[in-house]
Amino acid sequence: MDKYRHKVTVDEETEAYIQEYMREHKLRFASEAIIDICEKYRKIQEQEWSLKYISEVVSNSLHDVIKEELTRIRLGTNSADKNTQILIEYMNGLFFHHGFDGLMTTELQELDSTKVAKETVEKRIANQRQKRIDWEESRGKQPSH
Repeated sequence: MDKYRHKVTVDEETEAYIQEYMREHKLRFASEAIIDICEKYRKIQEQEWSLKYISEVVSNSLHDVIKEELTRIRLGTNSADKNTQILIEYMNGLFFHHGFDGLMTTELQELDSTKVAKETVEKRIANQRQKRIDWEESRGKQPSH
């Protein structure tokens, strides 16, 4: 490594810092202290750049994953909303056709057919969820809960 000679003028505070640094690190010359300080500063700069880069990469990856999940949720919500609206239209048509004025809720009495429908829907949802988990695992992703 080539060495260069410099004549450097520093203020009193900097001189005191260099002298203290020399004592702490058992260095004989001010130039050794300055070289050591500069090397440590370079390492810190490299680590800082590295941390910025890592933070940016992680942030972008996280953004992509969240965006994908939110899109999936939005599509599922749109589908559920559409199905709900279709059912409301069917029910409205049935009520109109049969001339019903009142409404019996499942809190008052739940028919066996309603229980069967609930169980069927719950099984379907569980099967779809399992298919999604299997698909995500086949792609090497952690399943979302």
